[in-house]
Amino acid sequence: MKVLISGMASWHMDKTAASFEKLGCLSGMWVSSKNRGLPLGKYKRIWPYHLGMKPFYHAAPAYLEEEMRWRSLWLYDCWVRRQELPADVDVVQCPMGSCTPVFDLAEASGRTILKVFEAMNGHPTTQRGYWQREADIYSPGFRIPVGEKVWSRMNREIHRADCVLCPSTYVMESMVANGVSPEKCLLNHFGADTSLFFKRKKEDIPSFPKFIITGSLTVRKGHQYLFLAFQKLVERYPDAELHVYGGIRPDFRLLWEKWKTCPHLYHHGSVAQQELARQLGSCTAFILPSLEEGFARSLLEAMAVGLPIIATHESGATTLLDDRSARIIPAADAEAIYWAMRELCDNPALVHSLGEQAYAAFGGSENTWEALRRASC
Repeated sequence: MKVLISGMASWHMDKTAASFEKLGCLSGMWVSSKNRGLPLGKYKRIWPYHLGMKPFYHAAPAYLEEEMRWRSLWLYDCWVRRQELPADVDVVQCPMGSCTPVFDLAEASGRTILKVFEAMNGHPTTQRGYWQREADIYSPGFRIPVGEKVWSRMNREIHRADCVLCPSTYVMESMVANGVSPEKCLLNHFGADTSLFFKRKKEDIPSFPKFIITGSLTVRKGHQYLFLAFQKLVERYPDAELHVYGGIRPDFRLLWEKWKTCPHLYHHGSVAQQELARQLGSCTAFILPSLEEGFARSLLEAMAVGLPIIATHESGATTLLDDRSARIIPAADAEAIYWAMRELCDNPALVHSLGEQAYAAFGGSENTWEALRRASC
């Protein structure tokens, strides 16, 4: 089997392509991002899309970059439609929104080529609904930066695909709830880099409550509920800390102005993976109260380090964890987050035991990027 991967940007696809190459089943990769080590004969850079987006990568406000990412789809489409599929391709795999022109090539080839839609998040209808609902409540007037035509395009891609690759049980449920056949869905979650994220020692556990969340600050990830819970926690545990890593998205900017003065709430922005791994190891527990997610790679990274997990089903956590190995909380429930954090503050022994269970659920080499690709093959 030979797989062609194509997408507007790499996201995690550079890791999946590299793993496919190691397994001997990569036909090629088409992407606008830089080559991260693939053989030159198997890599093509989508220059029109890259150059069209270049003015928005660093200088433009975040909301404009996000909007232009989708408005520039036509540059990606034009480039792909001028290509020919390699002769050895058996499978084309693309992330949501990037499938259309590649599926066109596959269908026009006259060959039997499996078309795979990789769902980065839940079904477009579900993702759009949750995101806009939270924005309406907490960021009035904000409109999510994905236009109607893009949502329609994603729906058509799902319909055309032979297989929908779902990174979590939540994503699969959202697909089925929106009319996608269960037989069409394949559950295969993302991986973690165990050369960077490895188990901490028991003595690394802090002596005071120190919680961490990673990923962009956005209403879709539920930071607004976490901050409410933490504000209440600090009243009971004045030495508690919450460390937030990630950029502030446009839908959360006004909310952050409200919360940035909260005692012991620290925002660090984005950091290198090596530094993030070090910071994870120094914390009490990892929290992810997402209202809509695909499968948060940060979950696996925290599990690989051996942190207790407090997360929602919608974050993808229940793909590997349950109520015995983590604290699975309802979405949009600040009180549930508070009590889960308080339980760990009151019981230091539980911090170690839940961390051990999270690490066991991680499963070491069974949840790396290489394992993800073996399962896909």
